[in-house]
Order: sequence, then C-alpha cells, then structure tokens
Amino acid sequence: MTSRGPLLWMGEAREKKILEICDSHIKKIVETVASMNKAIQGFCNLDREKINEGFQEAFKSEREADEIKRKILEELSKGIFHPINRDEIIRFTMTADEIAANAKAATRKLKYLDPKKLQKELRKTVETFSTAVLEISKRTHVTFIALTKNPKSAITLSHEVERLEEKIDDLRADDLTPKLLAWYKKIKEIGSSLLLKEITDNMENIADLCEDVSDIIRSIAVSHA
Repeated sequence: MTSRGPLLWMGEAREKKILEICDSHIKKIVETVASMNKAIQGFCNLDREKINEGFQEAFKSEREADEIKRKILEELSKGIFHPINRDEIIRFTMTADEIAANAKAATRKLKYLDPKKLQKELRKTVETFSTAVLEISKRTHVTFIALTKNPKSAITLSHEVERLEEKIDDLRADDLTPKLLAWYKKIKEIGSSLLLKEITDNMENIADLCEDVSDIIRSIAVSHA
C-alpha cells in the first residue's frame, strides 16, 4: 500500500477534513490546560478572582473540546475509511480528550482549597509544575502539526515531548513530593491534603497523556512516512 502524500490519511478530502478537525480539538485542549495554568497561577499568588476566571475558561474550553470530539466521531461514521486509519484517529482523539478532562478536574478542585494554607515555597513549586505541564501540552500540539506536514519531523518532536515528560516526573519526585509530604505532616488536614494530592495527580496525568498522544503520533508517522 503506497502513500499519496505525507500520510495515507491525507490522500482524500475527507481525511484532510478529519485532520483539520483534530487540529481544532487539540487547540481547545491546549486552551483548557492554559486556563488550568491561569487558575493555578492565581492560586499560587492568592488571587481568587484569577482562580475563578481560570475555572470558567477551562470549563468552557473543555466543553468545546468535547463537542469537537463528538464531531470527529460523527465524521468517522460517515463514508469509507480504512479501519487502521479510523482506529488511529479514534485512539488519538480519545487519549487527547482526557488531557482536557484532567485540566478541568484540577481547576475545579482549586476552588475548594485555601491557598493561604500552603507555604509560599510550596506554592512556587506548584506554579513551576503547572507551567511545565502547559509547555508539554503545547509541544504535543506542535508535534501533531508536524505530523501533517513532515512525519520525520514529528518523530523528532515526539522524542522532545518524551523528554519533557521525564523532566516533569523528576520535578515531582525530587522537588514537589518532598514539599507536599512535609506540608501534609504539618497541616494535618485530610481533606486539604487529599485535594492537593488529586490536583497534582491531575497535572501529572496531563503530562503522561501528552506523552501517550505523542507516542500515537510517532507510531502514525513511522507507519506512514
């Protein structure tokens, strides 16, 4: 089976349309992560108004991403697609959609946690962690764009996403986790401790899912380059 372009998917107008919709989906997902980051920046700087703005924006972007996801699935149900191509797009879309779901979940939980209970140093580390998570989501989108233009470049970029995910893992293990454990011991509030743990878990899930999405992109690029 030979490719009629950078990707076999892109041989027909319907496949191109699907990829355009996928790009819109990823953009909305990155917007959701950016809104989460805005809320976390507000949280770490004791700005409740910014937290609420970030949540409202994350809620809106996540809902719009969900609508685009349904549109992708509807398009895939029309006409004839090669089963492998359809499965690739579905796997890509559903995995990416979980990024937005985790960003929204993290942002929602911030509303129930008092930032003043966290030491300034811990808030700064959470802020740094969130910024790194936003960066990996942006790099994942760049990797997808490269897939539609230059599959070999997408492979290289997917490795960059993988390295970013490893740095985020190191940041959590070496910096964030020790500070969290010390805070848990000091505050002795199960509710607040669980909330902050779940928030940081959501952020780490985003990084892991970005790596998963980039792995799917790399697999597609290797198959169709």
